[in-house]
Amino acid sequence: MLRCATLVIVLGLSLGDLLMVSNDDGVEGRDLCLRTCTGTTGKGTTNWVDYGTDGVKVDISMEDCEFTSIPNIVTTLNGDGMHWEATGGSATYYVKATSFRVYVYTRGITAYTSIATEKNWSITWVAIGYAC
Repeated sequence: MLRCATLVIVLGLSLGDLLMVSNDDGVEGRDLCLRTCTGTTGKGTTNWVDYGTDGVKVDISMEDCEFTSIPNIVTTLNGDGMHWEATGGSATYYVKATSFRVYVYTRGITAYTSIATEKNWSITWVAIGYAC
């Protein structure tokens, strides 16, 4: 009986209502194809790269999400310190169905990549898009 109740709860959670209210791809009737996919670049393992003289960037793969078109993405910049001084962690660039990039502006902070690494900066993201 407990196994049956657990199965019902799990199915109930996985069959939650997901509705795309507005999209710009012009394809009707794809609501059943909506997918939510989430990930992180990893605390202490993000591959930050210096960008210019005032920031860092990171490319993020979403290949495992198997989106068929560009999804809607929300990002956050996380860390153990100094990330409150940075901007741009919630902005996405070069968005494709399989990847995107985040630039973090760190004006006034020297040694950009080493600070981002030392302070365990990472990007956590949630993407909602179509998988068919």
